[in-house]
Amino acid sequence: MTQTTRPQLSATGLVFPHPEHGIANLAARLHGSDSPCPPLQHPSLARLEQAQTIILLVIDGMGCRQLADLSPGGWLRQQQTLALTSVFPSTTTSAITTYLTGLPPSVHTLTGWHLAAPEVDAVVTPLPMTVRHRGSHTPDDPAELARAVYRTPSALSGARRQIMLQPNYILDSAYSLHHGGNAERRGWASYEDLFRQLDTLLREATAPQFVYAYIPDLDSIMHHKGTTHPRCRQLLQRVEAHCAAFAAALAGRDAVLCISADHGQMDIPPPRLLQLRDFPELADCLRLPLSGEPRVAFCHVKPERLAEFPQLAERLLGHAAWCLPAAQLLDEAWFGPGADVNDPRLAARVGDYVLLLKEDWGLLDTPADAPLPKLLGNHGGLSVAEMMVPLIVIDGQEGATSDE
Repeated sequence: MTQTTRPQLSATGLVFPHPEHGIANLAARLHGSDSPCPPLQHPSLARLEQAQTIILLVIDGMGCRQLADLSPGGWLRQQQTLALTSVFPSTTTSAITTYLTGLPPSVHTLTGWHLAAPEVDAVVTPLPMTVRHRGSHTPDDPAELARAVYRTPSALSGARRQIMLQPNYILDSAYSLHHGGNAERRGWASYEDLFRQLDTLLREATAPQFVYAYIPDLDSIMHHKGTTHPRCRQLLQRVEAHCAAFAAALAGRDAVLCISADHGQMDIPPPRLLQLRDFPELADCLRLPLSGEPRVAFCHVKPERLAEFPQLAERLLGHAAWCLPAAQLLDEAWFGPGADVNDPRLAARVGDYVLLLKEDWGLLDTPADAPLPKLLGNHGGLSVAEMMVPLIVIDGQEGATSDE
């Protein structure tokens, strides 16, 4: 994917998903899926398909910037094999779905924490599957709602034995049930529990298996405390110690361990986290609440306000955001390669215009009767801090590799 040539985005340092070295390419390689993204190629992955055990450990929010800031001399950074780009938007909903389907957002169409889903006449939050905005035709049954919103099959259904390891509290969510595919779903209650289960799966393997393991805690703390808070450093170093010990146990095993992340984060100073409610003239143009993320907002505009919306957005928010036609992002394949593979739902879900936040600005559309959330760490945009994530590859039969 090439960087857009629009004048307002030139020389901004934005990072777009790389066509060959992104997490979508890693997912395509891991699953052998029918993805429009070419599988990731790197010498450290030479034995991947032949290994009896493949483990993907995703540490939510652990971008390259966070790794450098929180544990610059730590094991994970020392063992980093290469850097990958996240997907766009650089958010858990989009990126984890890519890891679990093997497909980019252009195909799976889950484009943010809040998702406009016209097919169910609603704005929903796909991960917990709650309803942000309900229309007259929105299903009341949560299971029916989930079936309508999640339409892309899981990639955890291949010939290998498939295992999904998640925290207990999300193990049986509608999202996990769908995107877990045919995997054996196993919950964990502590890091000790998680790595003990990984070790057991490794030692008792008798047939080819793929293990997906997920740690959400770093992302959660950064949202509430900021990306450099001491608690973030303590948590990352705890996880890092477990990773190093587990990698050592791989020595001589027929296994390949891949450790990566879904996205990074950046801090937004509270004065720069804007609220749409403070711009009633702009809010009045919308036919749905904003969807997407604090760093990228998808705007569904009333038909009669379409012509004036970009000028109004520039006048009110031009210091903090670019206003781009959603059609431009589709044409330039921001969500993934090839307009011909875009799911027809994608255009409906991203709406008419996109507000891409500049520098360290953010924008929320908080309901008038709801308290303002305290979000310090945020993601979804195209900054280096949000888009670049590490990949660590440990091959049990060859030892750690490094190609920095």
